[in-house]
Amino acid sequence: MRFKPLKFSNSFGIRSSWLCLAVSLGAMPGLAQPEAVEDANVADETENKQDLVITGTRLVGFSAPTPVTSIGQQDLEAKAIRSVTDLMMDVPTLRFNQNNGQVSAPIGASNLDLRGLGSSRTLLLLDGRRFAATDSSGGVDVSVIPAVLINKVEIVTGGASAAYGSDAVSGVVNISLDSRLEGVKGSVQYSETTYGDHRQPGASLAVGKSALGGRLHVIAAGDFYRNTGQLDQSTRPWGSHNYAVLTNPAYTATNGQPQRLILPNSTTTQLISGGVTALNSPAALRGIQFGPGGTVLPFDFGTNVGSSFMTGGDGGTPMATANITPRYTRYAGFGRVSFDFTDDTSIFADALWSRSEAFTDQNPNIDSGTIVLRRDNAFMPASIRDLIPANGTLTIGRINEEDGTLSTTTIATVRRYALGIEGTFGAGWQYSAYAQISRNLYERADASNRINARWLNAIDAVINPATGQPACRINVDASTTNDDPACVPSNLFGPGSVSAAAVAYYIGTSTSRSEQRQNVYAANVSGSPMSLPAGDIQLALGAEYRTEEVSQVSDPISQASGWRQINAQTLSGRFNVKELYGEIGVPILKDSAIAEELDVSGALRLTDYSTSGSVTTWKVGSTYTPVRGIRFRGTVSRDIRAPNVNELFSGQASGRPIVIDTSFTPARSSTVNQLTGGNTALKPEKAKTYTVGVVLEPLFLPRFHLSIDYYTISIDSAILAPTAQQVVDGCNIGVTAFCSAITRDSATNVITDVRATLLNAATFKTRGVDIEAEYSFPVAAGSLTARALANYVSTLYNSVNGETAGQTGSGTGIPHWRGNISLSYRTSNYLFGILGRYVQGGVYNSLYFEGGGPNSINNNHVGGRAYIDVNGSYKITPEVEIFAKVNNLLDSDPPITPQVITGASAAGSPFYDRVGRLLTGGVRFRF
Repeated sequence: MRFKPLKFSNSFGIRSSWLCLAVSLGAMPGLAQPEAVEDANVADETENKQDLVITGTRLVGFSAPTPVTSIGQQDLEAKAIRSVTDLMMDVPTLRFNQNNGQVSAPIGASNLDLRGLGSSRTLLLLDGRRFAATDSSGGVDVSVIPAVLINKVEIVTGGASAAYGSDAVSGVVNISLDSRLEGVKGSVQYSETTYGDHRQPGASLAVGKSALGGRLHVIAAGDFYRNTGQLDQSTRPWGSHNYAVLTNPAYTATNGQPQRLILPNSTTTQLISGGVTALNSPAALRGIQFGPGGTVLPFDFGTNVGSSFMTGGDGGTPMATANITPRYTRYAGFGRVSFDFTDDTSIFADALWSRSEAFTDQNPNIDSGTIVLRRDNAFMPASIRDLIPANGTLTIGRINEEDGTLSTTTIATVRRYALGIEGTFGAGWQYSAYAQISRNLYERADASNRINARWLNAIDAVINPATGQPACRINVDASTTNDDPACVPSNLFGPGSVSAAAVAYYIGTSTSRSEQRQNVYAANVSGSPMSLPAGDIQLALGAEYRTEEVSQVSDPISQASGWRQINAQTLSGRFNVKELYGEIGVPILKDSAIAEELDVSGALRLTDYSTSGSVTTWKVGSTYTPVRGIRFRGTVSRDIRAPNVNELFSGQASGRPIVIDTSFTPARSSTVNQLTGGNTALKPEKAKTYTVGVVLEPLFLPRFHLSIDYYTISIDSAILAPTAQQVVDGCNIGVTAFCSAITRDSATNVITDVRATLLNAATFKTRGVDIEAEYSFPVAAGSLTARALANYVSTLYNSVNGETAGQTGSGTGIPHWRGNISLSYRTSNYLFGILGRYVQGGVYNSLYFEGGGPNSINNNHVGGRAYIDVNGSYKITPEVEIFAKVNNLLDSDPPITPQVITGASAAGSPFYDRVGRLLTGGVRFRF
């Protein structure tokens, strides 16, 4: 049985996507250059020049020892991206983490996550200024930023808290918008997969104009983007076989069989639309299902029967309708005005507005063997009642299709305004100051949610002795204090048996609305205070004051935790931060006998939080060039991440995840009550980062660049928000703090409640190597460029999950190797390129192993994948260019990596392409 969500009609169809590509390619002699990723210190003479906002340092004209990856405007255009999310798959240092349907997190949100250490440890800047949270959890959804307006993306792949503040533990990502546009530019494009979905229309227009002799400059831009997504994984060959993770009923600790099984044709053992008796029912009641009209029928259990899943049989198969990606729409606008008072002084004001809407669906409300009905239930078949002893009960499981499918709609609105002044004085000194105000709204509605109290009232139905008709027990019992005249009795026996009136009584929409407010006031000055024989000392000083505030309201039922799931709580919290920083770069040697160049640098930041007190961050580094063409670099830094408002002030919220408890043999799956909440006693996390690398640009090989950098990051007192499964797994390996967060039934020892609260309790460690290479040379009328970008992760450890480097199937792991290699040919009129992307395989879960015994699984291997992208553009006129791109040209399927949840995605790993072959075509213009 499959439970399909409603889908948009495919009016455009598969043929239109091929037509879109053909039209775009027919007029051009080739395809385009793929995304180009290069070291920030390497100039690209063909690129549209603009001052860099961030280069790994605030010092002017100083070669930073921190590795920086830069993606320029030409590269972004060749990539034909419409969302920053699209970049994540191609930058190996970023872990892709778009939320495709986990209802406990913001739907559709994409958060930047460098090094796999969590998105909260990556600082996002827009035009060099901190970006405010887009939802009450403190996350920043980069999808709200209109990609078409982006001029450059720079990634500082190392600790940078001393220069840029809290959260820059694993690095900084700065997105620069085009603030010096002159004229008109725009684009129109369309994308669609060869499956006829993920239709992505998009359009943008930007205008820039100077006046008053160039002293006044005005920019206005607008952007539209839509992605129809795909809410049904059975539309793909890999998603149509109902893969799930099963507990092996034949397993014992000594018989050599695996404890878990990844198998196709999986169905649920205690879930079916008409109702099925629970597995733990007495023998006479076990294996009974209820057909149309409450007909009593035998239930076929199939094979490999566990507490949640089995192979074959009569159970439901909601896994087929797991999401691939949600539906998403974005509207955005940007404006900037700048005026040069003098040659040395300029003021500016800018504003960004963005509104994004996301939609996804889940399963209908389900009860996996947990519905308890009394013997006198008004709708119970007589033959079943006769098998129940006096005062006894019947326990059933049911997929309540009549309730409708739980669907989530979110709306995120970003409003950011800034006013600033910048200029120069003296002998090359620069200064800037600005005030920035952000007011971001996040609204959420979860439709077809169930009100628990009303549900229990409705299913507890009896015969009213006065009328002989079914009625809610609360309305006919001896007490009048519990009466509810609106209660409608609910018949759970048979598919479609619940009346619309009953559904209307206990089903509703849970809602929440939050505003994230951020005020930032900052001033910076930089220049050279003195000269040394080797060059000028560079100095940067600055101060910043920031306030962060979140207020969230929710419906009254949520506040009472009365919904079946998604009970958003009210939240109100605020803190302020005062910061002073200094950074210095000192040239030690220049053109000497032992060094072409030797520089040292250092940074120090003093930070005072109103909630957790003062903390100091620092960084020291050096670059050494023994001979021209070889440069060594290295850094050591102390970085921090302070707890956000949600982590400090949030109340408790409830959820009902499924956990696997390996303390039983065989392991047992159960649905538990999970509580999460904030902690005002949280302190900033502290991290130590080391980087060391070499940059090769040999004189005998012009236009060749190679950089290799080793990094290691260790985080102490990390703020931990464990899932229920992590708490259970941690307890089962002896972590006392987690065991104290678990409540078990006194009679059965089954877990009933898990308290997943926030603590400064975790340790994180990672180390690895980044590699970048580029070589270009002229060929005929153009130039041929070869590029390679790779990341090797040798260690990714946290004290909850253990070592997860090489874990590519589930959880928070990361592949050992990710990388891409590109070849592109460019002339003045057209581009042709091919990009090969590689994601190494690994293990499904680093805590599992193949074979027999505890934590064993039948297949712990995840295969790697290689993808080919091609793209191209052709200038019809100097002002008009058509372009096309094909992602995943060979339509490679992702490896099977099912999630351990009822609505399991068959390809739950975030690292592999789940969309399939995607075709894009469009036109760009600039006048």
